[in-house]
Amino acid sequence: MADGAGAAAGLPASNRGVSEFRNADGTLTVGIDWFSASVDLFVALQETGFLDRDAQDEVRQWIDASADNARVAALQVFCWFFAGLGLELDEAASGGRFYLWRVKILNAAKEFVGMIELGGENCRRADGTYTARIELTGDGCKSVGAARCGHAKRWLELRAKLESCAGRITRVDVCADDLIGQYPLRLAQSWYAQGEFDQRGQRPKAQTVDDHDSGDGKTFYVGGKKSEKQLRVYEKGREQGDKSSEWVRYEAQFRASNRKELPLDILRDPASYLLGAYPVLHFLHCVATRIDITKAAVEATWKSARRHIKRQYGATLNFITRNCPDAEALKAVIESCTSNKLPRWVTGDTAAHWPEIAGVNQTSKG
Repeated sequence: MADGAGAAAGLPASNRGVSEFRNADGTLTVGIDWFSASVDLFVALQETGFLDRDAQDEVRQWIDASADNARVAALQVFCWFFAGLGLELDEAASGGRFYLWRVKILNAAKEFVGMIELGGENCRRADGTYTARIELTGDGCKSVGAARCGHAKRWLELRAKLESCAGRITRVDVCADDLIGQYPLRLAQSWYAQGEFDQRGQRPKAQTVDDHDSGDGKTFYVGGKKSEKQLRVYEKGREQGDKSSEWVRYEAQFRASNRKELPLDILRDPASYLLGAYPVLHFLHCVATRIDITKAAVEATWKSARRHIKRQYGATLNFITRNCPDAEALKAVIESCTSNKLPRWVTGDTAAHWPEIAGVNQTSKG
């Protein structure tokens, strides 16, 4: 199994060709294995056309009033973020863990792969934003990677939608699968003993769960479960039931905290983020090349941004336009409302994909 090309032919079916984050021969892949985020609920409902901005307080009370109402609102959120993935929303809402209501997300086999939570008083951010929570388990994340238009594109589109709805990632698990065992668990243990996981001179806690050579698979933990990040290295193939498998998974769990937010770009480039958090995982360089936003992903972003601007600020822009005597005055008023920053999704050719901007630029050149 030392030969990479030969090993690739016998890779686990669940890992063959499902990710664009992989090395040349497919023996090392990087993906997202858990995801949760909070989003501005009312913006998400506006994106689907379900909510008029002036009706927020009324809709909030309506959601809290019954499980059926909560399920209707959750369906709008579900369709906005997860339509086209082959998933479905459960028929009923139940009591939530963090919010008043929870609605399960199911796969085609009716298995639990995520949830949407909303409602209640404990879902407000410090700035007063009324939020909903979305979550995908490992199997739910696989549905994103296996969707019709490709792993990277779907995650990029999800990232764009999160940004349009003031999304904040609360937890994400990034996994690197070494399918032929070139970087075994004992190597990670030796790195730890050599201080390769030390941070600011401090060695994180570590623990090994030993299978005592039963073939069920060992697990090595670096960092605490409730800390901002924890690395798990485990014999994934053996955990799945193949006692002779060489498949090893390096999986980092990242959590947001009051001190640190998780960047949305982790969905765009999980390999680089994992490598940045644990530089000792040098073997990830071969899959850590930053993936450029494709034309389709850029289109998904600007379409979302344009809808948001029109629904959220369309009336205000109409007022400004009607009361500015000429183009120069309009430009001056608009510029007075802007910041010095640009959205994170902007690249060098984004403007070329925004039809109104491209049209104006073309006219000015002509």
